Amino acid sequence: MKCIIIAILTSLMFGEAIAQMPPSSKMESTTTSSKTIKGRSYLEPSGEGAEEKKSEVAPTPPRPQYVPPVMQPQKADYFHPGILVNINGKWEGSDHLLNITKQIGVNVSIVKPEDQEISVTDREILKEVEAIFAKAGIVPQALASPKGPALPVFDILIIIYPIDRGFVCCVEGRLFESVILDRFKMDANMAFQAITWEKHNLIVFPTAQLTEQLTKTVREIATSFGERYQTFERYKRGP
Repeated sequence: MKCIIIAILTSLMFGEAIAQMPPSSKMESTTTSSKTIKGRSYLEPSGEGAEEKKSEVAPTPPRPQYVPPVMQPQKADYFHPGILVNINGKWEGSDHLLNITKQIGVNVSIVKPEDQEISVTDREILKEVEAIFAKAGIVPQALASPKGPALPVFDILIIIYPIDRGFVCCVEGRLFESVILDRFKMDANMAFQAITWEKHNLIVFPTAQLTEQLTKTVREIATSFGERYQTFERYKRGP
């Protein structure tokens, strides 16, 4: 009992002593979570280790400045549709039918004086071209989506003009394909067609030979295109 009384008196005396202490002398207690301590150890490096990490960061190299090429006058040497290749500083050209579809439409147009009668029709010429294409493995019918143009198409253009006791005639075979140009951006409902292959002949013949000469010339042009098509098909298949 005496020990209990002494403990109570001691506790009361210790509480009064704390109450009489100035505010600056009172003890403060703060707590910091282990996550905060761990975060500070990563975010606030100190000493030699931090200096070494800073020195290891390589400086960002400056971006190279774009220098446009120097433009200079040049003269073109190749004046046919096709591909151009720079060989030893000179641009060489050639036709190029690699990867073209076998579905190629065919059209025939005949231009002549309105009152001039001729012994051959565009329908007859069309059948000649379609037969030659079929032998070369070309299907003479273009396939396109409902919103796409009917390309590619092979057009035979025949221009006939009468002369004394005969005709002068220009026959052209032209392949039209859809191409993309860098100079402007087309909408989804637009297409740009260009001639990517062509061959033409100028002939003069007597009036009696009109059908024979026209048919022969058209066959030569259509056969030439069919042979070039087959050449690129063999190249695509490989040896």
